[in-house]
Formats: sequence, structure tokens, C-alpha cells
Amino acid sequence: MKRKLSVLLSLLVLASVVLAACGGTPTEAPATEAPSVTEAPSASEAAACEPAGTEPIAFPDGGKTVTGAWDQEPDSIVPYFSQMSYAIWITQLTLAGLGEWDADGNFVAELAAEVPSAENGGVSADGLTITWKLRECLFWSDGEPLTSSDVKFTWEAVMDPGNAVLSRSGYEKIASIDTPDETTVVITFSELYPGWQTLFTQGPNNSGAILPMHILEGQSALESNDFIHQPTVGSGPWVITEWIPGDYMTLLPNPNFHGGRPKLDQVQIRFIPDPATALAALQTGDVDWFPNFSEAEISTVGALEPDVHLIVVPGADFEHYFFNLGTTTGVDGKGAADQDGFCPFKDVNVRKAITLGINRQAIVDTLLEGKTTVPSTQWPNSSWTNSSLTPDAYNPDEAAALLDTAGYTLGADGIRAGECNGETVKLSFNFETTTSQIRIDIATIVQSDLAKIGVEFKPIHTPAGTFFGSYADSGVMPTGNYNMAGYTTGFYPDPMTGVLDSYSCANVPNAASPSGANNYLICDPALDDLLAAANATADPAARKTAIDELQKYIYDNYYVVMMYARANVYGHTDRFVPAPFGFFSNLNWNSEAWDVK
Repeated sequence: MKRKLSVLLSLLVLASVVLAACGGTPTEAPATEAPSVTEAPSASEAAACEPAGTEPIAFPDGGKTVTGAWDQEPDSIVPYFSQMSYAIWITQLTLAGLGEWDADGNFVAELAAEVPSAENGGVSADGLTITWKLRECLFWSDGEPLTSSDVKFTWEAVMDPGNAVLSRSGYEKIASIDTPDETTVVITFSELYPGWQTLFTQGPNNSGAILPMHILEGQSALESNDFIHQPTVGSGPWVITEWIPGDYMTLLPNPNFHGGRPKLDQVQIRFIPDPATALAALQTGDVDWFPNFSEAEISTVGALEPDVHLIVVPGADFEHYFFNLGTTTGVDGKGAADQDGFCPFKDVNVRKAITLGINRQAIVDTLLEGKTTVPSTQWPNSSWTNSSLTPDAYNPDEAAALLDTAGYTLGADGIRAGECNGETVKLSFNFETTTSQIRIDIATIVQSDLAKIGVEFKPIHTPAGTFFGSYADSGVMPTGNYNMAGYTTGFYPDPMTGVLDSYSCANVPNAASPSGANNYLICDPALDDLLAAANATADPAARKTAIDELQKYIYDNYYVVMMYARANVYGHTDRFVPAPFGFFSNLNWNSEAWDVK
């Protein structure tokens, strides 16, 4: 099922560009529009368009309400400035993009009237010009019109050097955006960009919601703007009306949502410390859903049927550990980090030894109940996976031999030490991650495993809001204040989503250029060339070959330690009725259709 979903999405993402370049006609039906409660008005009706309201409507008793439990509190809402999953999920509830992914993994229109294709004239023959047509009569929640100018403004805000956005990948490939009328957006690329569907579109792993020009125009340093952290205006089904930090958030219906009024009258999100608290609250009915159980909790949650329902959605996310590979000098004038990474990590033998020294399969079998796998690459459960590569098995003897070869020998304290750049260095380093209990448990095992090969691994567990901090917030990863770190990410819905952000020299953040999501702080020109090759073609076969080569290079250089493939594990009460969803859409994509029994 996982492979079929990934293949289907990949074909949909690439089909319009490939066919446009060939001047052909699609053999499959064009992508469908997102479900909508109200139809777009005709041209004659459009002239009389008026917003339904300017304030979200509150019911005295709350009306039909559901309450979710989240174990991470968003650090911001506008997605261009956050890499936290919960921040992107709340964006799905409150801000919309031109398109999104539906329950079956299809790319569908959201604010747009239809998805651009060769057939409808939305994709030019050379694949360089994409024309979006917006729905008629779009309004922000405050009653202001939402038009093509907002789309163009969003691009200008992302590209403004005065704004420390997380990434400009893809957006910097745009040469111009023209807005001949209020519902037409003509995007011209300077070069072929096969992942164009991930720009200006919102999903659980691509952050491209449209920003309100009437609120943010003329402002800079948006990363510090109050609106970015708590928007007062929205375009999604919900508007945040109250947010008590550390306690809860209340959302009320957006009176001008393009899909009509949500079925529910209120959504509340409570911030709780951990999944155990969420599980207890689900059992008592104090909360209605929790979106972040680990694979280890599948059996526990499943045992609560029928009062609590379990949903497991496998996909392409993965938990991984990685090394700070930053250098203050950069390479060929590119990719300079604020700080040098831990010196021994510059040696591939050390990175490989650490990988071999962690019994990842035992972690999966014990802590995760064997419910997942140890992947070989960062494209697990995907048709894009390089199937010729296999994960390294646990081998402490080979790991120790590699460290001997690298010149690190055991000391009397049981910790290896050696020379690195002319200085004596111990293989003792900090590891940064969040306070999630499963991460605490896994890090404890890793600490024990690595101690057996003479490596001192020292976990530091930080609340997610701080751990995922941006450069502007002095986040540990973008500023290079870490040795090794770990979290979950994934490269989808397009196979190159987030890859340039993560690996290219241009996306290493530093004081002179704080934008960039290359948390590995790596700058490798050979890797840059492979990234460019993977984005240089829209032909599926050629692209697969290029991405296979990219995966092999990352694999051979042990740039990351792949811990395990993730699944989304949800629990919800029987009274709560979520709408259909899939891995590429997430629970939040159609929250207007949520209901209660």
C-alpha cells in the first residue's frame, strides 16, 4: 500500500511537466478539485461577491467542539519560518495554499480553481511557465479580498533578504510572477523545476501557504513579526482566537473559508507533556484525538478499542541521527557555517563506525515492537528508494577497527582519543534531540551501544519549541551549537522536497545569510552536483537514476544515521469523526469535514 501511494503521487507530480515538455496529451484524467461545500460563482455572480463576515462566530456554549492533545507547542504558525511538524499542522488548519494533497495522495486544487496541466494550458510546452487560476470570490477571514497579488507578495516576502525564512528552495528558481488580473498567477521559472507543485501549496511536509499582503506589506524581519507567531487573519477553515502558551489554543470557524462553513463549531488544542498524558486523557474522554503516538504504542492504543480508535498510516518519514559537518571556511566560498563541527566527524571512518556501533534493529525490535524497519536511505517506503542499497547491520567489532584505523585509541577511562587537525580530541560529544519519551529511551540505548566501542555519547533533551528554533531564535542546529542531533523528517510529496534545503551549500545558515534549512551544515560540491542533476529533468526514468545516485553518495559517505522508518500513529475517541486522510495529506488537510457523533 505504501509503495502504491508513493508511485501514484510521483506520477501525478511529474505527469503535467513531462507531458507539457513533450507537447502531448495526458492519458489520465486531470487532477480533481478539492472537495468544496460551495461552488465557485459564475462571472456574473462574481461582480457581486461579498465576504460572509469579518469575525469568526463563537457559540455561547462552544457548540459542537472537539479537543486535541498535542505534546509539542508550535513555535510559530506561518510555515516559512518554522520546521516543526506541529507548526505546519496548525498552518493546515488556518492558512491555505494554491493546492494540497487529498486522502488518496492526489494533488488537488485548494485556493486555485484547478491544478495547472498541459491539457488546460496551465503548464507551458517547455515546462517553465505555470499558470494558476484562483477561485472567484476568495476572502481572508477579516473580509479582505484574497487575490493573485497575495500570491506574488508571498514570493516577494520569501525572497526578501530582509526576512530570515527557513528556505528559499524552488522559489529562487522563479524569474518572475505576473498577475494580469485578480485570479490569474503566471509563474515563470528561470530553469526547469520539477517540484513546482510544492511551491505556494500547503501540506504536512511542504510549507507554502499564501500570506496576506494587506497585513504584511511593507514590513521586513518577518521572522520577528507578531503575525508570524500568532496570525489574526486566516484563509483556512479555522482562525486562532485564543492562545494561552503552555495551556491551550482555541480555533473558531473562518466565516469566509472557500470550502464553506466547517461542520464543527470549535476546535481546541491542549498542550500536554507527553503521549502518556494524551493516552490517559483519551481514555477519560478529556481529549478527542492525539496525532503523535510512536510505533511502540500501537498495541497499547489498539487495546482500547472500541472506546478509542487506532489509525496507523505508514509513509516516507524517518527518524535519523546526523552530524554537525559545518566549517567556518566553507568550500570554494560557499557554505560557511558560524562554527566548525566536531572535528572527528569530518572523517567518514568515524561516521561509519558510529553507524555500525548502534544496534538499530534491536531498537526497532524492542522499543518499537518490530512495527517498522531500519531503512538504508532517506526515501523509505517510496518508489524512489534505491533498492540496491541495504542498511548496515550492527557490527561493533568492525566499528572498533574503523576507529583504530582513524587513529582513535582507547584511554584508561574507556573513551577513545586521537589527533584531529593537530589537536588531541576525545570521542566524547553531545547529542541533541527533543524530550519525547521514545527519543529519551532510544538515546539511552545508543549511549550504551557506543560506550562499548569507546565512544561517549551524551544526550541532551530539549523541549521541541526550543530544539526546533530558527536561526533568528538562536536555534541550536542553524547556529551550529551542537555536535550530533536527531529528529524525524521526510522527503515528499515530491522526492526532492526538502532535499536541497537539507544538503546544498547555498542553504547553510550563518550570520551573513541566516535563511537556510541545511541543519547538517554540510557543504560538499560533489553532492551539490548530484542535487542539481536530480532537479535537471522531469523525465521519471532519468530522474530516478539521478536520485538513485544521490542516495548512494549520501549512503557511501555516512552523512546520516538512518534509525527507523516512521508511521503516523493516531488515537481518537469514538465520538470524534475525522474525515478520510492519507500520509501525504495528514489528518488536518480537510478539518472542515470533521464531526462528532
